Amino acid sequence: MDIFIEKLVKKQKTSQDVFFTIGIIVGTLILVFGIIPLIPFLRSFWLFFAVLFGYLAYYLIRSRNIEFEYALTNSELDVDKIIDQKRRKHLLTVDCKNFEVMARVNSDKFTEDIKSIKNRIEAVSSMSSPDVYFAVFENGGVKTLLFFEPNEKMLEAIGRYIPRRLFK
Repeated sequence: MDIFIEKLVKKQKTSQDVFFTIGIIVGTLILVFGIIPLIPFLRSFWLFFAVLFGYLAYYLIRSRNIEFEYALTNSELDVDKIIDQKRRKHLLTVDCKNFEVMARVNSDKFTEDIKSIKNRIEAVSSMSSPDVYFAVFENGGVKTLLFFEPNEKMLEAIGRYIPRRLFK
């Protein structure tokens, strides 16, 4: 019997996202109302530039709306990043049987050796969430650390493949 489980996680807005949005809005207003009117040959195209920079600002702000989708098919976990509910970027495909260890981030299994792994994939709503798990595995010959938020059904399914390496 095949196993297929999906989960969608919406990334929470951080203070960095708020400052980015404010910066984009202020920068656009300064460009459209402060700089373009001062340049004589651009003044006649002011409305064009106002619409252009307005759309660009809207596009950049909306690109901060991020969701992560986990799809577990049998033992294979796919992680995708969905930007503004329009664009999808595939982040990772890994066989759960290759996990060296999988546990909650706030457990004693999250040791200094694991924390020092450079290649990281953070596919979570927030790193401070209590449901964040980590998994360590080899990806293209490089030790990789994945942070994600599986649901209970996913944990049970993964546990069938790595019962001694999954720590709930």
